[in-house]
Amino acid sequence: MPPRSRGVTSIDVAKAAGVSQTTVSRILNGHTGVSERVQAKVADAIDRLGYRPNLSARSLVTSRTQTVGVVLGDLTNSYYAELLHTMSGELNSGGYRTLILSDHAGSVEDLRTTLWETNVDGVIVATTLLSPEREARIVSLGVPSVTLGRDPAEGVDSIAPDNFTGGRIAAGHLVDLGHRRIGVVAGPTSAGSVRDRHSGFLAELADRGVEFDESLMRVADLDYDRARDAARELMSLPVAPTALFCHNDPSALGALNAAVALGKRVPDDISVLGFDDIAMSSWDAFRLTTVRQPIHDMAAGAVELILDRIAHPDRDAQHVTLPCTLIERTTTAALR
Repeated sequence: MPPRSRGVTSIDVAKAAGVSQTTVSRILNGHTGVSERVQAKVADAIDRLGYRPNLSARSLVTSRTQTVGVVLGDLTNSYYAELLHTMSGELNSGGYRTLILSDHAGSVEDLRTTLWETNVDGVIVATTLLSPEREARIVSLGVPSVTLGRDPAEGVDSIAPDNFTGGRIAAGHLVDLGHRRIGVVAGPTSAGSVRDRHSGFLAELADRGVEFDESLMRVADLDYDRARDAARELMSLPVAPTALFCHNDPSALGALNAAVALGKRVPDDISVLGFDDIAMSSWDAFRLTTVRQPIHDMAAGAVELILDRIAHPDRDAQHVTLPCTLIERTTTAALR
């Protein structure tokens, strides 16, 4: 495709396609009643000229900014980077720009003010650590909203992994390997996703007749540094756990580094299990066993929900739950 020229207009496209500018506008704005042959001619002209619609000008006509705000967590966590990569691509394909915000940068009022002043058409709340109260402040803007990876809020579309079953999968895998003294490096218990993962984990242990020792749980807020320190503390106990279940992959990577620092061999001396299956987890340097949540499918599904909500603001809220699966690599093994 030739480099895009800022001077190319819909009039130029109309001339190149041999149609009226009104017809081009109808196609760009999604109106029906234009033949497939004409649509193909316009699409070809757009491609040849490198034309892109002027979203600012379109907003004057449609009362939309063609912008969706995406509220993420700690951007140093590659889980959010992977979500954003898919969401921004899907939004761009749908003709929308992405306004990237982090709940780590300023207060919820800063987030709310930015979203309000930008006049976004919709919001995707994609951080699990935002409190329900803070989420409610954002949703109170009154624009179409979707939550990703969180407990469903009343009247708000949501998409999330089956965290409870994911916790069961984690416990079942470690018990099947013979582990009974299992430590947990947990996220903040105020987060619904964390509570669900831990509840599922405890439920599976109970069903297997395994008692969980509460003294083997450390809350590390899904943060690499805190998780590394928590894992080191657990592995340094007089009677250390034989396995660790970490509530996200960065925490599990922190546990792997803690094991190296202590001279522990993984999985010979201790098994480490994560949750997420971020791309880094499959690297040969880590080969982390983890419970996969479908990151790409969640991100794409969130965009589909927000665009549908923008187009149909009065429809009933939809809540989508996606399955989790075990990805077995080399950081877990049978108890020796």
